Amino acid sequence: MHLRPLLTLLAVGAFASPAMGQLPSAQLERLAADAVQAEATFSPPGPGALESAAVGVRNALRPLDALLARSKSGPDWRTYLQWPKLEAQAAAGPAADAATLRDLEDLFGAAETGLERPEFARVRKAVTRFAEATDAARGEGGARLYARRLESLSAALQRAASSGSAETLAPVPPILERLGESGQAVGLVDRVRRSFGRPNVILGIHEDLFAQAVNRPVDQAQPVDENILGTRVRGSGHTTGSVRLDFVPSSDRAAFEIVLAARNISSTRGTQGPVTVHTRGVTDLGARRRILLDGQSVTATPVDASAHTDSTVTGIGISSRVGRRLIQRIASKKIAETKPKAQAVAEERARDRVRRQFAEQTDPAVDQIRNEFESRVRGPLVSRGLYPEMLHLSTTDSQLHVTARKALPVQLAAASMPPAVSSRAVITAQVHESVVNNVLEEKFGGAIVRQEDVERLARESGRDMPQSLGTDKDQPPWEVTFSRYRPITVSVADGRVKVMVRGDKFMAGDRDYPGMDIWATYAIGKAPHGWLLLREGDVQIYPPGFEPGGEAKLSIKETSIRRILQKRFDQVFKSEIEIPDLPLEGELAAMGPLPLADLVARRDGWIAASWRAKDVLPGGTSVVRVAASTGAGVGSDSTRVETVSLGR
Repeated sequence: MHLRPLLTLLAVGAFASPAMGQLPSAQLERLAADAVQAEATFSPPGPGALESAAVGVRNALRPLDALLARSKSGPDWRTYLQWPKLEAQAAAGPAADAATLRDLEDLFGAAETGLERPEFARVRKAVTRFAEATDAARGEGGARLYARRLESLSAALQRAASSGSAETLAPVPPILERLGESGQAVGLVDRVRRSFGRPNVILGIHEDLFAQAVNRPVDQAQPVDENILGTRVRGSGHTTGSVRLDFVPSSDRAAFEIVLAARNISSTRGTQGPVTVHTRGVTDLGARRRILLDGQSVTATPVDASAHTDSTVTGIGISSRVGRRLIQRIASKKIAETKPKAQAVAEERARDRVRRQFAEQTDPAVDQIRNEFESRVRGPLVSRGLYPEMLHLSTTDSQLHVTARKALPVQLAAASMPPAVSSRAVITAQVHESVVNNVLEEKFGGAIVRQEDVERLARESGRDMPQSLGTDKDQPPWEVTFSRYRPITVSVADGRVKVMVRGDKFMAGDRDYPGMDIWATYAIGKAPHGWLLLREGDVQIYPPGFEPGGEAKLSIKETSIRRILQKRFDQVFKSEIEIPDLPLEGELAAMGPLPLADLVARRDGWIAASWRAKDVLPGGTSVVRVAASTGAGVGSDSTRVETVSLGR
């Protein structure tokens, strides 16, 4: 059961009905009104709060001080950051100067290489919190700043309520962050965050998809050589049945069972003295093992095994020529007396063998799932700080459900319910634009990316450098400093997807250029050969806040960088993007790639799609093509279970 397809699915969107979803306007209007009313709740922080913020700066400075002490560029950084002034403000506590703190905040927030390191980022955040608290303590000046923020928050919420569009909420997170840093409007901030705290990733996978990779027939003949109650029993047995995957209803975690159901029919003879007994045995065998998966680990229960034997004597042979009838009567009586005990012994041995061998064969599969979950899912996401803040797995008798929310305390998740999904799809997913934007903000916010970085990553991953990001005779090596807030965003509207890149600074060769916003809008379309994203018009490139067609004009530098970026991003944002069928890997590869059945974008930020089985007959009946695999065998007298393969 390969987990890489699951990772792929978590990064894409899901199926939805064509109804156009909107944000909950009534709720947003109430929050907008609450923001206006909260203006009267301003409370300047006291000396204790200011001292606490100053302590935060002093604590953040220690790791940075140690870093600069062992760095060759440390003295230069101390000069740039005005280190004596920084230490003096941190030591001043309630007497710190708000204007000086804001100047220091700007230094840490500049688009300079190196400031993206965590040691600098921690000081920047601590200085910002201290500046916010100091500003708020300035009497009427702090109250006016507080009121302006609440007015901006109310206006953004009101616009979102009117438009129903998630994109209009862009100004909200930084306002909430500032209010939180200043310790103001705590109740309002909490209500807004809870209103945008719904899960933003929902994934569903039908049992049939995994079952096709796990289910195996059992068909095996094997010799029988046993000693039962002192009698040597020899012969042959033939086991038929199946190994299958069953989903188990579970609300608190995902639960699956690997189930063996088989029947062994044996033909044996047992000899003791002059008597040979010919027997036909029928043993029903069963084994099951439950695998449990939550957001933290994979566990498995012990194997539960069963065996029930029913044997019939088909003949009694007497080798002695003397007293044959007497010997046969005695033998028949003895067989009848010992049959229950012999059957019980055979059942117990078969049950023990099934339990042991089924555990031996499923242990590697459980270990594989556990290792892949840790190495490909949880581990990489945790190490990059991208693990969802909430991850919940559950199962019904036919569906695996994954529900997640990826949003830091300073970010928003979804505000509206996800669209309905098709019950006939093999895979369904529902992804809100916020999860993409939140992850990209964590990854690229304030980051500096150079062409050489992309080239190195391409080499390490064994891929070719994208032509649009390479160097040619007309374009020198490039460098981009991404905006700290919303550096790369996806905005979803009715049937359209807008992708925007925000750069605070660009470099081409040794020349630096001002920041630009670059975006393209795509319409979702369907052609006879599959689904497409069709770009609407040209790639748009303008300075932040610039209004095309207005009175403002582009500067020479802005015109120059716009021309350079246009050539590159015309290739990055292609005019037509084909959406391929969903590839599957490992044990699932034979079932893929899965055709995309539907793709919908809604105004409230939800992208949705569904994937159907690869082959579908008229009427929706799936054609399952699974190669018959023999070799899993269980016998009542000589029980063996061959590999139940759940992964590679």
